[in-house]
Amino acid sequence: MGLKTILRSPNGLCRKGWNGISISRDTIHLPGMTLGYKNKCLFDRHAVGGEYGASYKMVGPGKVHLDFTDDATGKVTNIDERRLKDSVSALVIYDNPYDNVEKMAHHFFSRCLEAGVTPYVVTKKTVFKWQETFWVVMKSVFD
Repeated sequence: MGLKTILRSPNGLCRKGWNGISISRDTIHLPGMTLGYKNKCLFDRHAVGGEYGASYKMVGPGKVHLDFTDDATGKVTNIDERRLKDSVSALVIYDNPYDNVEKMAHHFFSRCLEAGVTPYVVTKKTVFKWQETFWVVMKSVFD
């Protein structure tokens, strides 16, 4: 298409503008059409868009070192350090803000109560340990 630069995702810009509180989707039941779901299903997604604004660099073998510097204290904390051995790797960094998870939880659980459906919260916290905080906040609001 002759583009000179990669354009940012419109979805990512929308999610960032909404502060990613929630993207809500519901099943649509059409008369005369049988779906796999007989009951209404509500879906809410924590959609901050951090991965849409991710920084990346294609790199080869070498060492990567990621540090975080706290604005309040100036303290530096090492997040990760690893040796890359492959001839080509995508090195990616993004953050996943959680300041809005409590609002999202209230929104989702309110929708479930109104619709009379059982809420289910799905994460990959067993794989991605950083999602544990999301789960804890959702459980706290649910309780």
